[in-house]
This record gives sequence, C-alpha cells and structure tokens, in this order.
Amino acid sequence: MAAYINLSLQGTVYFAAHRSAEDGTMLQLYSSMLVGVARAVWTFDLDGDILRLDKRDRNLWVPLNLVRQRSITISDFEPYEPPPTLTKHAIQSVYPAPCWKMRRKEIDLHVLCGRYNHSTFQRLAYAIVRVVTLNFTVKEATLSRQGTGGFLVWIDNLPEWGFASGDIVRVGRTSIVICQHAPHAVTLVRKDFAKQIQSTPSSADESLTYLILSVREVILYQINSELKKYTEPMRLFDGTHPPSDEAIELLLQATQTSPPTAPLRKLPVELQDAIFDKVSAGPIESARVGCLLDAGSIFTWKCGTRNIKREEGRRSRTPWTPVESHIWFGDYPSGIAYK
Repeated sequence: MAAYINLSLQGTVYFAAHRSAEDGTMLQLYSSMLVGVARAVWTFDLDGDILRLDKRDRNLWVPLNLVRQRSITISDFEPYEPPPTLTKHAIQSVYPAPCWKMRRKEIDLHVLCGRYNHSTFQRLAYAIVRVVTLNFTVKEATLSRQGTGGFLVWIDNLPEWGFASGDIVRVGRTSIVICQHAPHAVTLVRKDFAKQIQSTPSSADESLTYLILSVREVILYQINSELKKYTEPMRLFDGTHPPSDEAIELLLQATQTSPPTAPLRKLPVELQDAIFDKVSAGPIESARVGCLLDAGSIFTWKCGTRNIKREEGRRSRTPWTPVESHIWFGDYPSGIAYK
C-alpha cells in the first residue's frame, strides 16, 4: 500500500497484529501511553481499514481507502472519541461495575509510568504512605550558600529510603495494600481478611477497609463475610497527568486517625497560629505539626503575601532568601523541597 502523508503531521508510527479482543485492549493502552511522550501517534488499523492520528489534544481518523488514492492533509481527518482504556491489571477485570461511590468530605491538605521494578515501586509507594500520614522529616536551609547548579533530583536518581517489610501496611483502621496489579491486590485482601477472621472469629460480620495503592492509582476496598465493594480507580501518579483531587481525598480519608488530645486546641486559633510560627523557621514544618495536632488555621501555601513554591534546583542563597524546607524520609532526601 502506498501512503502519502503530509510531513508537517509527522509523529510516531506503529503497526501491530490484532488477533483477539485482549490484543485490541493492549494496543489501545499502548497507544495511550505513547501519546503521553510522543508528539503524535499514527495507528494503521488494517482490520478496520482506517488510519488514526492520536495527539494529546485530539483524536482523528481517516479511511485508508482515501490514503491509497491520494495525498492526505489534516483537513481529511474526522474527530473520534477513543473508548475508555481498561487494562488486564484493572480491578474491573476481577469484578465488573458498578463501583461503590464514597461520600465526599472536606479535607484541606496538600500531598505531594509505566511499571516500576519491585524495589523502586515499594519505595515510591511507601513514600506516598509516609507523606499522607505526615511521617517525614523537614530539614530547613536558612544559611547563605553558593549554588552548585543542577536539580535536586533527576531522572536517573533512584530512591534510597527504606520501604515496608510486607505488602500490607496498617494505618489506623485501614490496611494499605501495596501492589502494582489490582487483581493480585484483591487476592492479598482476601487472604488477609481470612487471617483476620481466623484470629478473631467474632469480627466475621464486621467490614474491614483496605486501600489498594499501585502508585498509578488508588482503590478503596471494603469486605466482610457477606459482601465486597470497592470504589472506581482514582488516578494518582500515572506518569502523564497530575494526581486527581479524588485520589488525594481518598488517601486522606482512608488514612485519617484521631488526633492526640492537646490543650493547645482549647486556645483561640490566633494563639495557636502564633505558637506554630515558633515551631520552625519555615512554614512547612509548622504546617505539618498543625496537621498532626489538628490545630491552627488551614494551611494556604502562603508565607505572608508570598506564595510557597517548589524548589527544584541547587541555587545560591543569600541572607534574604526564603527558608528552604526539604522533605526527608529517615536519613534520605526525597528530592522534594519548598521555598
């Protein structure tokens, strides 16, 4: 087949054999992943006799019959709506819709593709757990220094901090299942539930809550002896888009614990804020302690009238430079800093 395509529309072109419905699903998934990194993806669908052009902002198609006849331009393409991607690793491959809809709550807190190797995945997942539970250290840079250039973390830097000893981490009344593949996570949930019932038979009628964390998405799963229900997967770190508000909210709701009783909370909010201002030189650690105690004003990501922003480079500091707050997990930097 001779095809003439305007070179101004160039992008990534791939061919693949389509032998089954599963192949079609994987082709669709692969195409959607390519769109995240390539300028454009051209798909020659020989079974459907169409040519598809997928870009980040649009999805177009044209009959291959027209391509065989003459040179084509962008005006020959028509828009189409791509079907939703459902991978074999999705929880719906184990249980079909409908999903359980969670009730939304108001929570104010900021939370900091492809498949990862197991060690890296375990560390990234555990970092998410530590951030959302405020289990991290803030190290502040306040002194002047000469900048060394470069980024705090780059694509070839692997995480060095530790990770959970098992696949399940207990946070309050929620068990967080750290697993890249949702179907396998469901198996882990079932086994853990069976162990819980075996050790405490009287709890057979109680519902246990599990949060399936695959880094790419989160799913809340509840199970008892009679039923199982779960939320739709919420986008977290998929390598292309920022985390969804729903995923962050789900993480926060699932990991909430009762704050310690502190006399500080009996004081007026203005006095609480004045006390937290003395906790640290910068605002990040003060906000972390305020969240742990559930006290003080809502953190607005401002320091006075100045917006607090990410610090990504090793820049020079002067006596007038705002305090840098670096997030550490134990003895290792996370690469996340604010100024």
